[in-house]
Amino acid sequence: MTTVQPKPERVGILLVHGIGKTKKFENIEAVARNIAAALKSDSNLAVRAMICSSDDAEYGATQQTWLANEKKIAPVVIEVKEYDPDDSSKVIKITELSFREVWWSDIGKSDSFQFQLSFWKWGLSLWSRKQYLGKKDQQKQDKEDFSEEDFGTLTKMALPKNVSKDAIPNITWFDRLRFFVVSWIVFLILPLLSFSSGILSRIFGIEVPSDILAQYLGDIKNYQEQKREGAGYLIDIGQPQRVSVRRRMITGLVKMGLANYDRWYVLSHSLGTVVAFNGLMESDAALPNYLNQDLWEEVRNDGMRTTTDQENSLSQKQADNMFPSRPAWLELNNIIAREDLFKNLKGFMTYGSPLSKFAVVWPAIVPINRDNSVFSKDFEWINVYDPTDPVADKTKYFDLENYQGKKTIEIAYKAELIHLLSHIEYLTYHPKRKNPLVKQVATWLLRGGNFELVKEKSWGWPDNTCIRIYQFIRYIIWFWLGLLVAGILDFFVSTKLLKLMEDSKLIQGDDKITYLDISNPLLYVVLAGIIVFFVGIVARLQKDRS
Repeated sequence: MTTVQPKPERVGILLVHGIGKTKKFENIEAVARNIAAALKSDSNLAVRAMICSSDDAEYGATQQTWLANEKKIAPVVIEVKEYDPDDSSKVIKITELSFREVWWSDIGKSDSFQFQLSFWKWGLSLWSRKQYLGKKDQQKQDKEDFSEEDFGTLTKMALPKNVSKDAIPNITWFDRLRFFVVSWIVFLILPLLSFSSGILSRIFGIEVPSDILAQYLGDIKNYQEQKREGAGYLIDIGQPQRVSVRRRMITGLVKMGLANYDRWYVLSHSLGTVVAFNGLMESDAALPNYLNQDLWEEVRNDGMRTTTDQENSLSQKQADNMFPSRPAWLELNNIIAREDLFKNLKGFMTYGSPLSKFAVVWPAIVPINRDNSVFSKDFEWINVYDPTDPVADKTKYFDLENYQGKKTIEIAYKAELIHLLSHIEYLTYHPKRKNPLVKQVATWLLRGGNFELVKEKSWGWPDNTCIRIYQFIRYIIWFWLGLLVAGILDFFVSTKLLKLMEDSKLIQGDDKITYLDISNPLLYVVLAGIIVFFVGIVARLQKDRS
């Protein structure tokens, strides 16, 4: 007798990676592998991973080619069969978890000396950044920081704000001090990067590029820039790089909507949470601008609402000034109805997110759509942060309840014991942990419904008192790290540079005493502070004159 198995439930997962040199499909492989491992720990489930691969590959390829065939085929599918607890031969549910990604790591990468200089000028001057917004002029538009590109259709968007003060968040003097101290420490570390990268490579086989800071943090610089540096992508020529990144995000969202999943989710990490948030908040009128004509025709044929009434259509002037520019084949009344696009979107997860930091420093880049009633009643926004992660924070400036949405679920999670490594360990499966986050995420994706948090407690973590104590200790750690680096510089100067000067007879005899000042650790502490201060003042003056 043939057993009829239940029809599979199709669940889509759209992944958005963060900063760094993430390669194509690399994020999918890492997240899907950890989720599959978490599911396999349940003896009542049968888990099978399927990869869409092809023998087609370029000459000299070093690995098999993976495919992502538009809306029809996802590159990775995890098939989960759930058996009846009372009859181990009976399958009661089959779920197909289809993983897709928004890959944007290749946009804006540069190894040029000019980019390096631009990056360090930007990074060392963040502490002196001009603050355009305040309590009295919350809706003020600056010709540089508040453009049509950032807000889409202006009447549809709002800036993030501090609900308790009913004001858009400002950069406080304490924020500026923190920026200054971090810039000071990073600048102290800079001379050691080249030296340490060689040692780590020879001893441990770890490749640490000397320009690693620019490679990673350069993504943040590129995403917030007001004008594109260099030639850039032809499709978005002359426009900020985030337009090209958003194009891929919104294209990914539209393809998920067209795939007709029973339900689907967006999981985003680090700077990718800003990219994903921008896509979810983009206005109906701006969404079609990011698509090519073939994809637009698919949207029209799918039955989504693609037009609005004449009263709400764009004027020709608005259409001409939009970022990205509106294609000629789109009519002024063409839209993509967010309610139709997101009808099966059940969850948005952000982990290691700098959204609140963007709200303080670059608020116009993370506007909130005033209408979030478009999301289904089952939709949840879950934000996971580790207080030891310097990038992550609560979404304290993004209260969607004020805009017809639901309150964000905030989860404090200890991702990793080692400071800084927590940023990349949120969805790593650790079999020795009783309730790792990735296992709870896997259950959420598999079962649907509300996210069920199982709290882990260790030495009071994550109680608020414990978090506050750690945050205080963190400042001490950063301060002593700066002094440690200064001491290391002192050691190398006193043992290497002075020896070299003696061997070359640049200094002789008692002349050494007059040169000992360069081996004083305080010299590097003070010198780094002076340079950071000088770069910040110069950058501020240049902004004021422009």
